[in-house]
Amino acid sequence: MEITQQIEWDMGHRITNHRSKCHNLHGHRYKLEICLQGELISETRASDEGMVMDFGDVKKIAMKYVHDQFDHGFMIWEKDLILFNFFKQNFHLKHVIVPFIPTAENISHHIFNVLDKHYIHKYKTNLQLSYVRLWETPNSTAICSRK
Repeated sequence: MEITQQIEWDMGHRITNHRSKCHNLHGHRYKLEICLQGELISETRASDEGMVMDFGDVKKIAMKYVHDQFDHGFMIWEKDLILFNFFKQNFHLKHVIVPFIPTAENISHHIFNVLDKHYIHKYKTNLQLSYVRLWETPNSTAICSRK
């Protein structure tokens, strides 16, 4: 069985070496779809009996480790010295320094790795993160999957 949950946040970035306007500072309304795969919980009278995982619990983890980390912040590649130095002097402005160019593909891969270790269920239902799909725009997505 697979279940999905979606969250959204706003975040800025830039693609330092990009040939078009994406090398400028800009932001997106990101949307993330999280897909979990597992067996149904069969413990009698458990609150989440018949579920892969309670949607509220799926969302709580995603909000803590993705939304709250990135929302209304700026993602900076550690080798982007202009922005790195700017945020070093303006540390009070929310930012996340990452070891990769913040493309949709790299961000989705990063999020998959972050979330993968947090979706573990106490009922041993073989729960695992199947994929994350990141919308950078309404028409453009990047998918990072276990496959």
